[in-house]
Parts: sequence; structure tokens; C-alpha cells
Amino acid sequence: MAMSAGVRAACAGLIAAVATAAGVAQQRASEESLARVRLVVTTRAGGAAVTVRAATVASFIAAVNSGPASTTVSRTGRALQVSRNVVGQSAEAQFDVVLADVTSAPIVWDVATDTAADTQLSVYALNDPARPTLVDRFTITERSAQLTTRASLVRAPALRMTHAGPPLVLAHYYPWYLADTWRDPQLSDRPLRLYSTEVQADINSAAVMARAAGIDAWVVSWQGFESGFNDRRMRVALDAAQAAGMRACAYTETYVANSTLDATRPIDPRTLVNWLADLVDLYGSHPAYLRVGGRPVIFTYASVLLPQPDWVEVMARLRSTGRNPLIIGDFSRSTLLEAFDGEYQYSNVFSSGSVLTDFVRGESLRVRTFDLLRPGDRRRVWVSSVTPGFDDSHLLDRRTPRIIERRDAAVYDEQWSNAIETGADWIVVTSWNEWWENTEIEPGERYGRLYLDRTRHWSDVFKARSQTREPIRR
Repeated sequence: MAMSAGVRAACAGLIAAVATAAGVAQQRASEESLARVRLVVTTRAGGAAVTVRAATVASFIAAVNSGPASTTVSRTGRALQVSRNVVGQSAEAQFDVVLADVTSAPIVWDVATDTAADTQLSVYALNDPARPTLVDRFTITERSAQLTTRASLVRAPALRMTHAGPPLVLAHYYPWYLADTWRDPQLSDRPLRLYSTEVQADINSAAVMARAAGIDAWVVSWQGFESGFNDRRMRVALDAAQAAGMRACAYTETYVANSTLDATRPIDPRTLVNWLADLVDLYGSHPAYLRVGGRPVIFTYASVLLPQPDWVEVMARLRSTGRNPLIIGDFSRSTLLEAFDGEYQYSNVFSSGSVLTDFVRGESLRVRTFDLLRPGDRRRVWVSSVTPGFDDSHLLDRRTPRIIERRDAAVYDEQWSNAIETGADWIVVTSWNEWWENTEIEPGERYGRLYLDRTRHWSDVFKARSQTREPIRR
């Protein structure tokens, strides 16, 4: 017998809630099963890799202690690798690692080298990072070996992930719609109520809908103060958020961060510094601007387009002026975590099932344990994205269209469930109103209010998992 849409949604919600409760319990168990270890690999092989079983590499930092100048180490992922050594010469690398999912079972180190050469693995417990304790040392002469360490020697019951403030639900908001925009034939759907992002009354109504759906803040696209409409429409969004009892913050369209807003030209770090400073100065004190721990929040889109050394310089120049925003970067695999205060990906809707779950959990663990690698480091924020679907096939400039069917909200439900189960600090919806790529949850002709209702449901589930959160540490 066919179920009505309402009954189907209710059943899906019940099943998802049960799955989420189980996932949260599993996540909390992993948070209480952490270990901090130092692995020192000394080898005469050209390369060596250590992977782990009976535990999960949550995060690590690595350094080459000695060896030929060509020697390198991995920085991300779950394999601890020494590469580009000169065969026959000794190289030593150090990996400080936070392990999750540590149980009573022995931890297994799988060591593989590219040639049969003398290799040594030393395992230290870092319960006190200032006083590493040697617990195991192994010598390997073959190309592969499986070595074990008793979990009780390294497990750290006092090691805990801290919380990154209250759980927040945000949504990407685009301020580029005017009254005549909706006549564009490249749009495959339109809102139930046509509007302009420059008309205050229109955006006030949108903010009321967003707040009722459980959204705490809009993340507003911004392309620099040089473009006048950015300022006008940002202020409209902020005033609408204030009237609705919610918040708004900015996210930089980093790919056009240059003097001409030209995506074909290189990003200019000086332009980025100016943009970030302008955001703090122009909007950071607005009553509705999102602040966490007293710091205005800024998202940066496509952060990977600028190398980490440039970001380190950008952040240093910004901080040197006394401005201290909380900056969340769009990247993956922790590649920019040294510079940023948090990580997100604009969308992960092109993955699903176990691939999505494994990826999101890996990102979550890396971000939320990164501060545990060094005493006194700041807790980073993990922002998991959720997207209902994607379809850019109507856009004339897309040579290879990408389509992810929404499947009657099944895709959206899966994204939310994964975000919650894997321990998101915040969740960002992509998007409130990106009608060009059909990721919008704003009520429209094709889907009505379905995605507002699903957002309300999942926002309640997410926020119910924890009633109290610790503030973000400065």
C-alpha cells in the first residue's frame, strides 16, 4: 500500500532519529577512547608507511628529524608516510598522532617499505606531551611487518574532545536576485514568492521563514567592498536577520579576490586582507552579525586556491592590526588547519553511502582533535555541510552538467544524518537560495515547503543532542 508523503516523512524521521541516537552514542564512545602517541620512524629505505588497525588515526602532525634534504613526510590522511629518502641513507621522521576508537584490543601497526632495508619504529605514549614515554620499539628488516602495542600502554582516559560552543545551523544566502532575475530562462525553478534582495520587506519575510525552519544564521556571499551592491545587500540581510531574531555573517568569494574581481586572474593576498578587515570593520559590530566567543565569524569559499604559506601571512597581517575574526575555510583533509579557526566544504552532495560517511567522519575527527596535538592550541570548528540535491544543467556556461536528484528529500536526510552522527560542531545548509544550481531549500514551485519542514526537523534533532556546550577557546 502506498504511503502518503506525510506518513513517509514521519517514518523516515523516526528511523533517522533512532539511527542518529545510535550514531551519537557511538561517537561519544569514540570520544572517550582516545590516545595520543608519538611514532618515530627511522629507515634506510626510500619510503616507509605506517597504517593503523584496531584504532583510527584522527589527526597528526609530522616532521623530518634528520636525513637527506629530499626527505618528506605526509601531512594528512591516515597513512603516516616517509618519502623521497635516499636508499641506503638513514632518515628519521616523527609523527605526533591522536588515535580514536581505541579499545582494549592491541593496536596494530602495519609497516611497509619500498625496499627491504633496516627500519625502526619507536612508539611513545604522550599522556604528558612534555614527557614522552617509550612503550615499544621494533626493528624491521623485511618490506612489511605487523607489529602490536598493548592499548593500555597508550590509552589516555583524561584526553577529551572539547565542544566548540553551542550547536549552530547556518545556511548559505545569495544576495544577487532582483525582480527581473526570475525571468531568466536558465532558472529551472522559482520561489513561491518572487523577491529582490535589495527590498528590505522581501528579505525580512525570508528571514522569518529561515528562523522558523531552525536556521540560526545566514552565511552571506560577499565579493569585496569595491562592489557597491555587496554592501547594500549585506546590510539588508543583517537588518532582516535582526528583525527575525537570527544572525548573519559573510563568506568571501575568494576566487575573485583581486583588484578587478576577475576569476581568471590570480588571487591577491593583499586584497584578501583588505576584504577580511572590511568585513570586521563594516559589519562585525552590527547587532545581528554572528559572533562566537566575541569574535565575528567569516567563511572563506574555495580557500584551497591560495597556498597555506599565503594564508598564514594573510592571517598574521590581519591579526597584527588587532582584528581577530573567527575564520572558517573551505578545504578538506586539514590542509589549511594551521592557519584557520575551522573547516568546512561547500558541499559534499556528490558522495553518498559509506563513502560519504567515511569522508565526513574523517574530516570531523581531524578538525575536532587537532588542538589535542599541541598543548594550548585553539580548538578548531568542524562545520559539516548538508545539501538537498544539485542540478546545473540549465546553465549555459556549464559544459559538463552535474545532477544529483533529490529523491523526495532522501538525499537531504542522508546528509543531515551523516553530519549529526559524525559529530558536527555546526551544520551549514547549501543553500538557502542558490536557485541557479538548484540547491535551494527556500520554498519554490517544484518542492513547496518540503525542505523547510525537513530542516526544522533535523535542526531540532541536531540541537537536542547537547543542551550545553563549552565556549570556543581563544
